[in-house]
Amino acid sequence: MLTSLLKMILCHLLGDFVLQPKYWVSKRETNIRYLLYHVAVHAGLLILFFITDLANNWLNILFLVTAHLAIDSLKIGLQQKWPNYRTRLFLGDQLLHFITIFAIYFFNNQQQFLDFLTSININKLFMYIIGACMVIFVSPIVIRIFFMRWHTDEEFLKKRKESLMHAGNIIGILERTLIVAFILMDFEAGIGFLLATKSVFRFGDLTRAKDTKFTEYVLIGTLLSFGFGMAIGYGLKFVLTLL
Repeated sequence: MLTSLLKMILCHLLGDFVLQPKYWVSKRETNIRYLLYHVAVHAGLLILFFITDLANNWLNILFLVTAHLAIDSLKIGLQQKWPNYRTRLFLGDQLLHFITIFAIYFFNNQQQFLDFLTSININKLFMYIIGACMVIFVSPIVIRIFFMRWHTDEEFLKKRKESLMHAGNIIGILERTLIVAFILMDFEAGIGFLLATKSVFRFGDLTRAKDTKFTEYVLIGTLLSFGFGMAIGYGLKFVLTLL
């Protein structure tokens, strides 16, 4: 049973990332022919992988191909309307594709789906969601509020504008996510490796900058981010042991 799910996932990965030329991606926004080429590749892969049992899977293949065409068409339309949100649309597009794959699998294996639902610990699920919210939304706001005391310093603001837009916030979220993951996996050594890696990359910037304020900003931001990550990680780990 699980083999069919793995086949569908593999077909999706091959069709979307391996067997889709880059020029198809750009041209299909203005020429529907390339979108149909892309969908045809998916159809061919699904038929190839399920060739030994097409009689029992042709309806699933038809649904997957139709859903893929609809999702990609929606993505193209939204990209033309909101060209600055390509990353979010890409993630949403992939999420919808995987939802359709799992929907087909669980529709054909309803007992496994029911067993999966009964195995979920709702309290632990809520704790993971709370932890994710703390890492992604709460801690950046707290750190931003902490740094508001220096928002009137023009020299400091000029130095910050020299970096990529929102790069600091994204880096902070990623490092806190890794810290929490390392703590939950009992791999605290990874935190030290992460801090060392960030220090190596930052060392060149700080050396070239020769700016005390910028150096202090980086150190304070790093310590705050790591502190929040460790607090969230150990707090989440402690609560999960009680559930």
